[in-house]
Amino acid sequence: MKVALVLPGFSSHEQDWCIPALLDYVRTLALQAEVHVFTLRWPERGGTYPIFGSTVHALDGRKRLGVKVFSLWARALRALAAEHHRAPFDVLHAFWADEPGWVAAWAGQRLKVPVIISLAGGELVGLRDIGYGLQLLPGRRFLVQWGLAHASRVTAGSDYLLGLARKSLPQSQWAKLVHAPFGVDTERFYPSRVTRHSPRLTAINLGSLIPVKNQTLLLRVVAHVPQLSLRVVGEGPLMNELQAFASELKIAERVEFLGAVNHGDLPALYQAADVFVQASRHEAQGLAVLEAAACGLPVMGTPVGVLPEIGLIARNEDEIAQHLIELIADPPRGKTLGEAARAKVEADFSLGVALGRFMDVYRSLATNLFRP
Repeated sequence: MKVALVLPGFSSHEQDWCIPALLDYVRTLALQAEVHVFTLRWPERGGTYPIFGSTVHALDGRKRLGVKVFSLWARALRALAAEHHRAPFDVLHAFWADEPGWVAAWAGQRLKVPVIISLAGGELVGLRDIGYGLQLLPGRRFLVQWGLAHASRVTAGSDYLLGLARKSLPQSQWAKLVHAPFGVDTERFYPSRVTRHSPRLTAINLGSLIPVKNQTLLLRVVAHVPQLSLRVVGEGPLMNELQAFASELKIAERVEFLGAVNHGDLPALYQAADVFVQASRHEAQGLAVLEAAACGLPVMGTPVGVLPEIGLIARNEDEIAQHLIELIADPPRGKTLGEAARAKVEADFSLGVALGRFMDVYRSLATNLFRP
């Protein structure tokens, strides 16, 4: 089987964790198919190069903005067509329903190849108070809808996102929707073999420091729970504001902002924590939740992304605080929840299970069982 992946960005070499979930996916997919990765914007280089048995076609479109974007899309179509004419693709698979999605849909229409679009971000939301989501941009909203309408399959990485997709597509197109999350490497992310003993509960949160991740809510939770400390992994424009808010709440000594952390160092950070807490207003899936669960942590937080399928839901800061207080009062419960979360990841969200779901979709399209 020959598969084309259309992505906004990809790794420049095998140790480059540009988008970790995609690198893991390509690594596993290339063991079962001929894989060609067409990366539109990043890395800042052109040409082709191999990664884990796949062939990467880098289009170096980072600076092609405004009217120049049309030349990037035309270049992408020519590259896809040239490789298709060398040996036909069975499927085109785009991750994100914005630019990669409509480029793949356009190419699929021209080349007569079935297209899969995987929702992977804020394509279907519009949170006006924080200016987040492509639904706030009329032009982008139209292109997203056009791409989804012309896809043979649309995948979502969580039940939550699948619900948003049903609201965005006419009921006549619901048959094309598939629940297909990214997987997590359960050999890289695994529980600590050291038993922790601490009078303080250590929570960890991972994500960009931007409004949609809502780390402000977590700081208020820390203020409510004196026996809680928090480690925040990630960087972004709100770093100074969040640090100032922690000082204002008089909790700065219990909150550690770690900034950006290399992907290879994340397992140790999860293993050194007691619980993962999510405060996001929106998550398409949430790989950090799965990574933490794979490391044996109980996970809790807002009912977006994959968290409701694997952890404790908490709709506001009071409910998060209550869950944490209960864990502090009953340490064995945290161990039980963490073991259950790990088992859930192994059963439903490992790399092998995730790849199997996508391969089933590929095979169904390649054998013409479903066309748009």
